[in-house]
Amino acid sequence: MGAAEEHRLALRLQQAITPQAAEPVEVAGLDVAARYRPAGPGNLVSGDWYDTVPLPNGDVLLVVGDIAGHGIDAVTGMVALRNCLRGFAITGAGPGTLLGWLNGVACHLTDDIIGTVVCGIYNPRTRTLRWARAGHLPPILVRDAAARTLSLPCGVLVGADPDAAHQEVTTSLQPGDVLVLFTDGLVERHDESIDDSLQSLLRIASEPVHEIGRFADHLLHHARSDTSDDACLVAVRVR
Repeated sequence: MGAAEEHRLALRLQQAITPQAAEPVEVAGLDVAARYRPAGPGNLVSGDWYDTVPLPNGDVLLVVGDIAGHGIDAVTGMVALRNCLRGFAITGAGPGTLLGWLNGVACHLTDDIIGTVVCGIYNPRTRTLRWARAGHLPPILVRDAAARTLSLPCGVLVGADPDAAHQEVTTSLQPGDVLVLFTDGLVERHDESIDDSLQSLLRIASEPVHEIGRFADHLLHHARSDTSDDACLVAVRVR
């Protein structure tokens, strides 16, 4: 397979999994909008992905991940981990356990896949989010037009350490709250630290949210990044 054909195949796979815009949908007490921003024409395709999956018990799986590297290997690795996580989630296990299993797949059943993931399970009956992360940036919570990052639990990248454990935390939510899960391509810049980049994103996100699709577009349009990396995000509003 030539380089041009390989690039086209990787691009088609990624577009099938992560369309650039998903129309807002209502899922188990949440209004959900997802967005994907490619780095630009001619750039290598990356392994960013997002997922929102209603589960058999009425909960909702929320995931954003970023597999290291570019091209067909990154995209096929992303597809493998995404589908594994979907399958694991129907067992009813918590997000910390799910990431542990996913890490086992990355370490033992794939070739050199490594990446970051944030995985949450939303319970619409209690309006709580159980979540864990594997080396990923923290989700953002917007409440009363003020945005903040959630405190980070411990958890290293999937594929980095077969014995890694992923701490799980529970965040209580309120009607009108908005959560944003995103990859680092949304904010990373060469001229500032990641902490400064996150603070810039918080300022952009600190506004009333009336329609989740417009809010997702607002973040994607105004977030500053100059690393030529793809970006994706999932924004959810609690009803």
